[in-house]
Amino acid sequence: MKNLLLIIALLFLSVSFGQSSKITGALYSNDTESIPGASVMLIGAKDSILKSYAITNSIGEFSLANIKSGDYIVKASFFGFKPFERNVQVAGDGQPVDLGKIILEAKMLNEVVVEGQYIPIEIKGDTIQYDARAFETKEHDVVEDLLKQLPGVVVAEDGSIEVQGKKVEKILVDGEEFFGNDATITTKNLPAKAVEKVQVYDKQSDMAEFTGVDDGSESPTINLKLKADHKKGMFGSVEGGLGADVPYQDLVRYQSKANVHWFKDKIQFSAIAMSNNVNETGFNYSDYQNFSGGGGGRIGGSGFQSSGLPINNSSNSGYQNTHAVGLNFNYKPSKQTIFNTSLFLTDFIKSYDKTLTRETYYTDSSLVTDELVNQQSNILENKGTIHFEQKFDTTQFLNIDINGSWENTDYNNQSTVENYNGIGALGSVFNTVLDQNSFNYDLSGSANYRKKFLKAGRNTGGGISYSTSNDDESTTLDYLTTLYLVGLSNDFLTNQSQFTKLNSNNLSANWLWSEPISKNQLIQLKYTFSNANSSRNKEVFDQTEIEIFNPGLSAVGDYTQTAHDIDFDHKVILTNLKTTVGAAYKNLTLSGEDILVNPVKFDYILPAATINWDATKQSNLRLSYNTSITAPTLDQLQPLPNNTNPSEVVLGNAALEPEYNHTVQMRFRRFSQFNFTYLFASITGNYVKDNITYSQNINEFYVKEIIPQNLGDEKSLSANVAFGTSLYPIKSKFHLSGNASVSNGLVNLNGNQDEYTSYYFQPNFSVENISKKVVSLKAGVAYTYSINNYLENESFNNTYSNFNYYGDVEFKIKDRWEIGTDLQHYFYPDFETNSQLIRWNASIGVNLLKAKTLQVYVKGVDLLNQNTGISQYYTQNIYEQSVTQTLGRYVLVGLKYSFQKMGAK
Repeated sequence: MKNLLLIIALLFLSVSFGQSSKITGALYSNDTESIPGASVMLIGAKDSILKSYAITNSIGEFSLANIKSGDYIVKASFFGFKPFERNVQVAGDGQPVDLGKIILEAKMLNEVVVEGQYIPIEIKGDTIQYDARAFETKEHDVVEDLLKQLPGVVVAEDGSIEVQGKKVEKILVDGEEFFGNDATITTKNLPAKAVEKVQVYDKQSDMAEFTGVDDGSESPTINLKLKADHKKGMFGSVEGGLGADVPYQDLVRYQSKANVHWFKDKIQFSAIAMSNNVNETGFNYSDYQNFSGGGGGRIGGSGFQSSGLPINNSSNSGYQNTHAVGLNFNYKPSKQTIFNTSLFLTDFIKSYDKTLTRETYYTDSSLVTDELVNQQSNILENKGTIHFEQKFDTTQFLNIDINGSWENTDYNNQSTVENYNGIGALGSVFNTVLDQNSFNYDLSGSANYRKKFLKAGRNTGGGISYSTSNDDESTTLDYLTTLYLVGLSNDFLTNQSQFTKLNSNNLSANWLWSEPISKNQLIQLKYTFSNANSSRNKEVFDQTEIEIFNPGLSAVGDYTQTAHDIDFDHKVILTNLKTTVGAAYKNLTLSGEDILVNPVKFDYILPAATINWDATKQSNLRLSYNTSITAPTLDQLQPLPNNTNPSEVVLGNAALEPEYNHTVQMRFRRFSQFNFTYLFASITGNYVKDNITYSQNINEFYVKEIIPQNLGDEKSLSANVAFGTSLYPIKSKFHLSGNASVSNGLVNLNGNQDEYTSYYFQPNFSVENISKKVVSLKAGVAYTYSINNYLENESFNNTYSNFNYYGDVEFKIKDRWEIGTDLQHYFYPDFETNSQLIRWNASIGVNLLKAKTLQVYVKGVDLLNQNTGISQYYTQNIYEQSVTQTLGRYVLVGLKYSFQKMGAK
């Protein structure tokens, strides 16, 4: 296995190099005017498949390198000109083929475009458009497989997508929402063969799109334009597989999923379903976290959350069963009216066993914790969305959004926690059983109205939003505490019933006026009112011979944040340069009878500035400075002990003040349409005044007592860079990215303050071939390194690192057989055991029927049976290692069937 990268490299070279030729030429509009930025394609004369492509450079020249002998068709196209086509024969002697000067004929207005001219990439203003038909996809490929082939697009292992180094936040289908904001559902279920164009752009806010005035709000977005025949018809796929663990563990492994899409005229309807017990969730990571159940306690940055006992949050750890069904409906009766709705129901079941070692450093001591955890959780969730948009005319529109969900969770956690002092003496042991059931729901709605006037730049609009949530939680807590003092042990048994009701209501309203003061300048005035109320009623009863109310752990809390914001901005809008300079006045009032004796008022001035410069059509530079206020939460303010983790008791602090945050960012991105090279880089600095961090005290029994405090200021600097390019002489594309950060702040440890500085560095590199008609190759390496230093207690300084390399190979043989294998080798140098592991998967499938719509496959997962959920965690004064028992080796035999019926009624 250690020679995997060498084998892949040799395969890479054997595919890339051979007796080949080069085709060159230049495009002109007449004898002297060249055409830069035109698309040139090389199509196989026999199979009509794209073999290579290029974009003409600044003087109209193009080059198609490493072309094998055979008959081809060269096609060239550019907006405003008729497509060019010429047959070309390449001999096997390696001699170049020079097509010389090619003059394109101008196209008359309204002339019909000739079908079949597939331009791989076009730059249209701020949009990069890929023609999906110019890229090789297999019968059963989904959109994710298509995206992996597009230059400048990177699909990560978890399904997340980056374009030019920026993470894609939303995927639309024909410009409309598709299953809400979960891009992974779209990419893993929509067939690749249904897509005609892939458009990548920064989507502006509804206000900015409507008024034409950039408000600085944008999100990286992919729009999938469907083929014309798929806009009127039914298509989809179904898959099922059965197998078992190896060696057999008396449990059948299965995987099943299906999707169907019915599109016609003004209607889009999609349904998806899945069920498996092989740890596949089918959701993005943020959704997975919502399904993880229970609670966790961990200090990090300026926040601490504790509810229940620590859980594992790795999406590939433990044993997971997922059952889900989703519906999506889009209706567009006219260009002025849009209606979208989606519904998703999920039953998520998880279990795992985990061993954990945690070292907590204090100014005068250290604490070593060994923990064994067995956890079971079952979450049933239903969530839905509704979006309605109405354009009354060209000057005004109304948007209405409604979102809601409910969730029922059953959660059981059994653990043993042992705490040792710095010399290895046992101080305390906690044997805990926690049973928890919770039911919660949330509902939110918003309406936004926009109006623009005849005078360019003059517009107005406002919106109102309201949200409410409720959580009813019932907990049974049993734990045996053993405390050691002077060599003697004392046992204490606790049996409690805890009932908690949490409720929140949030109301926000705003109004904006934009007024031009010259041709390229305008001012904006915006007022925002917000009122956020949260309440908690917690009752704890000690279960002895009789039930006794525990007033020390019970309390009622009601907390309200009321804010008035007046924002004034001055904007300069030029063709290539946009600037915004402004400031906001914020009046914030914190109140609550059970939390604060009297209401507390704060007044702030919040400056902001943005410079957005389009240096060229391919590059952009953005500088921004923003300030904001983060008010303390109800949990942070109310001095109510949380003892659901008996080895860590968390308190509130009613004396907390809000944090004042300063953020400065510089972002640069460039994409070259001539050689498909992209560069994205950003540097972000943060300064937090009155940072809320958690002071920690350890008592004589090694129980941690944790309380939030405004210790001082926290500073951090982070940078990330992504670079990619395509090297056509060797038919490869590369991707290099890296993240680095440094943070500095204060911690209070056993009443003594110390200053910490943390450094983090994570580079990644990958390489893959471009042409994937027969073979697809990808290899890469990733590395993580962290340093944590203390000013006063240098003995607590620590470092950790881990790295992995990976390879992925897929073969397509005689247009029927598909063979694939992938391997990841992980190294954890700091682990005494489990210091490395290998995850190796392989599959083979054959496509049957004349249309190749039925596939029979066999796949093996974790063939070496080494898969283990290993994680490292380090922040401030805590270093943690954990190992979770995880689904290992299994084999599945399955069927895939794809179908389509165009023009279906």
